[in-house]
Amino acid sequence: SPNHQTCVDVREEYANTFRTESYTEFWTRVLAYSKDESSTCLSRESTTSARLPSYRLFAEHLLDPGQSTVTRALSEAQCRPIIHSLLSDYFAHTANASLLCSHLLKEIDRVRVKYRSLKTILQCVPTNQIPSPMIMIHLTEFSNFLNPFGASSSPSARIRATQCQCSDLQKRLESSRDKARAKLQLVARLKCGSACLFVVITASFVVILVTHGFAMIVAVSGLASMNLASERKLAKVTSQLDAATKGTYIVNKDLETTSRLVARLNDELEYMKTTMRFWLERKKDKFQADGEVMRLLKKNQCSFSDQLDELEEHLFLCFMTINRARDLVLNQITNST
Repeated sequence: SPNHQTCVDVREEYANTFRTESYTEFWTRVLAYSKDESSTCLSRESTTSARLPSYRLFAEHLLDPGQSTVTRALSEAQCRPIIHSLLSDYFAHTANASLLCSHLLKEIDRVRVKYRSLKTILQCVPTNQIPSPMIMIHLTEFSNFLNPFGASSSPSARIRATQCQCSDLQKRLESSRDKARAKLQLVARLKCGSACLFVVITASFVVILVTHGFAMIVAVSGLASMNLASERKLAKVTSQLDAATKGTYIVNKDLETTSRLVARLNDELEYMKTTMRFWLERKKDKFQADGEVMRLLKKNQCSFSDQLDELEEHLFLCFMTINRARDLVLNQITNST
């Protein structure tokens, strides 16, 4: 009945994701590193405003396991060249995705600086009065601000390039994984056939085995041992490729979500700039009738700020997802050495 229906609060479920122990631990590392970066900036510069942190170092600091760790693990694993190449590409592409996230965080900070300036200016715009020349200059600067989330911008191009790399890698991983699984099934059938052959030989040649069949037993046993070793090796390779395939798939899906969020921010920012240009291009004697345009600009500020926050939260979740996926694959590699 309607009285017993369970209502799901999507916002609460989404917020619970950010209350998990892993996210809290990750965010503590982010704050600790950001604090260290800010202290370093303030100690080096006597200006009142600290510069943005180095986001390349920021990404490298949060990437776990790091590239040096996985490179050492791959060298010790002594994988076949094709498997080594696939796993090496996996770690390289996920590290590149992590760096992309840090680059987008830098762009978010740049846009926030412009947004805060716009917000302050709009609060100073008098109602039904012609704005001062200084306010007009600041508004014109914002309307001409280069949109970092545009379709032809560097971040959007890097997102598309990273998505293409991950999609291509996922196809290659799936192909190699499927081949390894097929070989594993073949070895399993050979193992079963060897066991049956051993039983047949034992049952059919009892007398011969007493005198001359010991060598045959040793040969069959050796074949079974070889099949067992081959089966174990193939099982480990299959597990490694399967973990890398799943990790690449998840990272690729996160990139798709990132692309949509960036596209939405692009549309919102372009709408604000277009509205601003329309407002600025009107004649001065019509400014008093443009209160509705100004109210629309102020209303869009809240939506734009929320979208910036949502993209930032998603990027930090991407950091966590990338780290978990890399750690899973590394565990599969180290367990096989």
